[in-house]
Amino acid sequence: MINQTNIETLFDYFDASSTLLYKTYKKPYLDGLVISVENLMSNTVEEIYQEIKSDLVGMIRSVSEIDFQPEEIRKAFQFACLKGFKHANQSNQMITPETIGIFIQYLISKLYDKKNLRLLDPLVGTGNLITTVANHMEEPELLVGVDMDQESYRLSSALFDLLGYGDQVYYQDTNTFLYPVVDAIIMDASGIEKEQVYEIMKHHEKNLVEGGFLIGVFDGETVQPEILVEHSQGWNGVWKLFGMIHLPQTLTKQQKKSIVVLQRDGSEVIQPNRFLLVDLPDFSNQTEMKHVISQLNDWFTNTEFYKV
Repeated sequence: MINQTNIETLFDYFDASSTLLYKTYKKPYLDGLVISVENLMSNTVEEIYQEIKSDLVGMIRSVSEIDFQPEEIRKAFQFACLKGFKHANQSNQMITPETIGIFIQYLISKLYDKKNLRLLDPLVGTGNLITTVANHMEEPELLVGVDMDQESYRLSSALFDLLGYGDQVYYQDTNTFLYPVVDAIIMDASGIEKEQVYEIMKHHEKNLVEGGFLIGVFDGETVQPEILVEHSQGWNGVWKLFGMIHLPQTLTKQQKKSIVVLQRDGSEVIQPNRFLLVDLPDFSNQTEMKHVISQLNDWFTNTEFYKV
């Protein structure tokens, strides 16, 4: 059970520490957030912050004895990131709403028989999407993230460390990244030019097991049917279009976005005889949401397809 007080307590630590570093050393809030995570993980403060070391140590002590749950950690870190982006007058677009992550985890639970999955996010951003998914599934075997933005790389690395998901975050152009194959690719390609999106999808086919799924959030104009058909010709049969879920505009700041599910072809892959297509209601409309989930459950139960 998530403890809201724990979330607030951990956020208060991040906020107070980051704010003090900003006021004393003019460290940008998000840089201070990364330093605050490093201090908490090591339970020490570097001597270069001697002027405020005793204050920072006291802040660490206020949270170091609390046994935080993974979702409490992720939520507190997410709130701190949101404040940091606001502080810097930056867009918070790279933070995928957690409701989308939870829904993607639901899809994964229906698409895979295998447990302890290896997950790759080739556009990891702050890490909120992949860690939301991981926190709501049985313990994943491996999380891998890639981002060529240094700030995003540092934030997602810090979040991975906090959650104990290892150090598999890479500061690299995703289109040059190769890794031993993973079971699933998840990504949020919001705001990325559609030509670049399709380059990423084509490149990362090499990183996915046969029959594995790519589940991504895309801008509406990027995945219009005619554009999907046009680009599918360059996939050489590697990607099979499996499904499309239209997201409610109330969730996506009035922009049209969809979750698209692609399956990597393989010797055992079965093309479903029914395309998975659904419009999601507002997540706050529990009655409609239950109805749609019931329809999705029925689709997965009665449609033959290859599960990894």
